Amino acid sequence: MSFPGYLIGCLGILAGLVSITVSGIVLGSRLLPGWRGPVAWVAVGVLAVGAAIGSALILGTFGLLTGWSWLLLSVVVAATLWRFQKRLPHARAQTVIHAEPATPGLTMVGTAIAAGAFGAFVAGISIRLGTGMTGFDSTWYHGPFAAGIAQTGDTWSLHLLAPQFLSWFYPQNSEIVHSLGMMAFGNDLLSIFLNLGWFTACLLAAWCIGRPYGAAPISMAGVALVLGSAAMADQAGEARNDIVGTFFLLAAMAVLVNAAARGRRITLGPTLLVTLAAGLAMGTKVNFIPAALVLLAGTVILSRPSRRLRNGLAGGAALLLGGGYWYLRNLTHSGNPLPWINHLGPLELPGPSQDVGGRDAGSVWGYLTDTDVIRHWFLPGFGDGFGSGWILLGVLAIAGLVLCLGRNSGPARRTGAAVGVALVLAWLVAPTSASGPAGEPNGFVSGLRYLAPALAVCMALLGSGVGQRGGRARWLAAGALLILAPVTIAFGDGWDAKEWLVAFAAGGLFWILCLVGLGVWRVRSRQHRLSPRSSRKLLAWSAGLTLAFLVLCGFGVQRYYFDHRYAAPDFTIPALSEAYVWADGQSGVKIGTNATRQYPLWGQDLDNEVQFIGINKPQAGFVEAENCRDFVDAANRGDYEYLVLTLDREGQKLDSPRELSWVATDPAVEPVLLASGGAVVRLDGRLSRSTCLPKNRLKTGKYRQFKTNPASGAAGSTN
Repeated sequence: MSFPGYLIGCLGILAGLVSITVSGIVLGSRLLPGWRGPVAWVAVGVLAVGAAIGSALILGTFGLLTGWSWLLLSVVVAATLWRFQKRLPHARAQTVIHAEPATPGLTMVGTAIAAGAFGAFVAGISIRLGTGMTGFDSTWYHGPFAAGIAQTGDTWSLHLLAPQFLSWFYPQNSEIVHSLGMMAFGNDLLSIFLNLGWFTACLLAAWCIGRPYGAAPISMAGVALVLGSAAMADQAGEARNDIVGTFFLLAAMAVLVNAAARGRRITLGPTLLVTLAAGLAMGTKVNFIPAALVLLAGTVILSRPSRRLRNGLAGGAALLLGGGYWYLRNLTHSGNPLPWINHLGPLELPGPSQDVGGRDAGSVWGYLTDTDVIRHWFLPGFGDGFGSGWILLGVLAIAGLVLCLGRNSGPARRTGAAVGVALVLAWLVAPTSASGPAGEPNGFVSGLRYLAPALAVCMALLGSGVGQRGGRARWLAAGALLILAPVTIAFGDGWDAKEWLVAFAAGGLFWILCLVGLGVWRVRSRQHRLSPRSSRKLLAWSAGLTLAFLVLCGFGVQRYYFDHRYAAPDFTIPALSEAYVWADGQSGVKIGTNATRQYPLWGQDLDNEVQFIGINKPQAGFVEAENCRDFVDAANRGDYEYLVLTLDREGQKLDSPRELSWVATDPAVEPVLLASGGAVVRLDGRLSRSTCLPKNRLKTGKYRQFKTNPASGAAGSTN
């Protein structure tokens, strides 16, 4: 990317951020008048993200979403809100937020633990800068969803992927944010860093949950441990969305706990904020629906009896505003907002009539009475996901729940505890929480990312639970967290000296900034040595210098990234790796594939059109071709220029994919790249059904009679 192009992208991102922030500030001032400090920043963040996603969905519904159209609409919305802010309805809300400062020692310990987790997360990002996004889910559906939206400008149509778990029905709030970055730069540079922003936002929301009780550092440190664990390490530098939904839930709880502190009833403004955040979580991941409904119920309970009906209806509307779009889309396409559920008792529900597919399903719930699985898979798996101190981590999480379920905790924290319970139950019954062959749930560790949000909620509540029990209880919890830090945070997994240096530098800088920022905040709020005007000047200069520094450094970082992006992928199927290297050098080509992990095929500029070769079925069903003729017909309908046909999972018994044997002898097929496990071929016309006759099938598994003629920019043959 040239420097002018990079600079234009940065300016577009900055203009968009300013616009949605202005919208968030104006709406926040009307919904939560008088709120100041960290919890107000969290509320503004939720509203700003909601404005960004909402504008994108309005345009995307009509296929009009582009970087420029989104920026124009965001600027118009922000300018309109700013111009007419005095005419907007003014919600009743408490003007004073109760906050009990933590002791300096507790603050130093809590921020140090958070700094360690932050450093480890940044080190994970630095690894991805040298490889590109390689995580399974990022390359399977997160990346293709985002790139597809950026390429087509359409959010309403279904992006059909490999027919596994009906993934094309997944909600996509997180992918919308990625697509905005892709439209700004014309590539996925920003996607590598987005989850770092969500990580930081989670820490801020956690701080706010413990803040009314003098234990903000404990809440922040507890959440940092969970986010820095091996179970969540694959969120760094990837497009995974577990951390995104976790932020929205923590943000909802932060607003709820602060609005209801000291036994206060909440008003309409906080109700709308809490339920909007819950809706955004629901629109990020299906697993968060139960937690979102619990938060809606909590806002109703915390309202004055005379206002419960009104607040419940308004909260329900905000919940749907935040996440209902995707379920309405599913309902329109398939007749069912949750197509994975095809039976409700004896009642048969509409939806695609097909197997869910994917890896062998299995839930933790189904193994709760199997002592062998618990002993040989679950207990070691907890250690793999959360470190050797996982038992102590679990004890602290349970303590957070128990302390906040007590009678003296109040309904707000009891609602938070109920959110934690709902997340645990969602993990227990999730069909992939213990996936794998019967009796061998080898996907258990991977499925711990469904449990991590529950642990994050419980650890955030731990601070609010121990905070009101005095200094001794706070220091006991802080000491336990300090013991857990070195064995829970995923330090050193696949690191070399560079990653260690990055982790120490990023963690140290984060710690210094936290301590300096908190010091300045306390001086300003307590001693009034800094006037509001001086504070604004200091903030403006600091932000400006930091922004200029990041922009200049970012240009060098992006050059490094695109020099190494998918340059030498190390996937278990050589053909898949070679296909990614080839595709990264292509631009504007149409590719059909049988591979599940298709995102790297989109190319460096994300302008390749990539589709899974499959067959459409009624009610938005989509299946792979089970025979040669169906595959040939599907490939011809796609009018592809290239086919990428490979194995893409370990353990498959074939030497090469069956689809390649079906079409390899067709006169229209010209080999481009060959490797163990598959090939890339160019199509010089339509495939013929006569290729499917047994006498024309290619029998040789390794296709050594192919003579490659690499396409321009191809990586070349490996044979």
